[in-house]
Amino acid sequence: MYDTIEEPQEISLLERHGGQAATQGVGPDKGGASTARPPHAGPAPAARDAAGAAAAQPGVRRVLVVDDNADAAQTVAMLLEVLGHEASIEYDPLQALACARDRSFDAFVLDIGLPGMDGHELARQIRALPRAAGALFIALTGYGQQQDRDASKAAGFHYHFVKPADVDALAQALAKGTPA
Repeated sequence: MYDTIEEPQEISLLERHGGQAATQGVGPDKGGASTARPPHAGPAPAARDAAGAAAAQPGVRRVLVVDDNADAAQTVAMLLEVLGHEASIEYDPLQALACARDRSFDAFVLDIGLPGMDGHELARQIRALPRAAGALFIALTGYGQQQDRDASKAAGFHYHFVKPADVDALAQALAKGTPA
C-alpha cells in the first residue's frame, strides 16, 4: 500500500525537542559547521557504539540517506539523528547499492534525481536485496508532480516527500514504518 502523510505548514524542530543549535563559520568561501542537538540525544554519534546503537533501542531506525547534493544529504542525516535514528550517507547511487549489499538498514531515504542511476532504479535494486526485506523506502526529491509520485509508487517507495524535508512528515513516516 502506498501511503501519504499530511505535511504541516510550520516546523520548529529545535523548539519541539528543546534542543540547541550552534553554527561556526570559518570565513568567506571557507565553509563552517552546524550542530543541532536536543537534550535527550545523549552522546554524539561518534561516541556511541556504532555497531549496535540502533538495534539496541526500540523505535530507532538505521537509515541510509542517498543524495548527490552533499548539503541536502548531510542536513537530512542530521535531522534523522536529532530524531534519534542512526543515519549513514552515500552520495553516489552505485556506492549506495554496494553499501546496502554490505549492511542492513531499516529505511532508505533516496533522492530521485541521482546521476548515473535515478532513485527509482536504485530503490528497485535495493528492494531486490535480501538484506532490504521489509525496509521502508522514502523518496525525498525536488520532483513533486503527480506523475512523479506515481513513478515513486511504481518503484516501490512507501512515501514521497518534496524537498525541503518536512521534519514532522519524515518523523511520522519513520515511526509508522511500512504501510500494511
